[in-house]
Amino acid sequence: MSAKGVTEAGIAEYMALAAATPRRLAASSAGLDHDQLSQPPAAGEWSALEILNHLRACEEVWMHSVHAMLAHANPSLKEIHPRQWIKTLNPYTSQSFATSLQIFMLRREALLITLEALSPADWAREAMIDRKTHTVYSHVRRMVLHEQTHCDQIDTLLRA
Repeated sequence: MSAKGVTEAGIAEYMALAAATPRRLAASSAGLDHDQLSQPPAAGEWSALEILNHLRACEEVWMHSVHAMLAHANPSLKEIHPRQWIKTLNPYTSQSFATSLQIFMLRREALLITLEALSPADWAREAMIDRKTHTVYSHVRRMVLHEQTHCDQIDTLLRA
């Protein structure tokens, strides 16, 4: 294992998961209409659209931290909570699933271009985020594993 837990195999695994997430979301939602995608299964639960918007918010705030790690030597950052972020951005709630998915796919394509250009040393770059040390690697790993949980949630919801 290399410095800070970064391995080429790990990088490849998380890059593959990052690339797969938009395809998974598209496959899960294929053929479903706006009502099916925006209707929560029960009061207090999230619809597929709300889950997708949560994933978009997570990607935006977590990638802000990744970009800061790449641009600065060991920055000290305050963590922005995705649920707070989504409340501040009205476009999330006014967009259809198809539009939100298209935006997610475009942002993911840009992220993958950025990540593909990184060296193992870049993946090991650090930041102090709310008194915890994170690396580009750990942040991307956190994001894609979080996404897989929510993709499973959407799969279950839309099969019901």
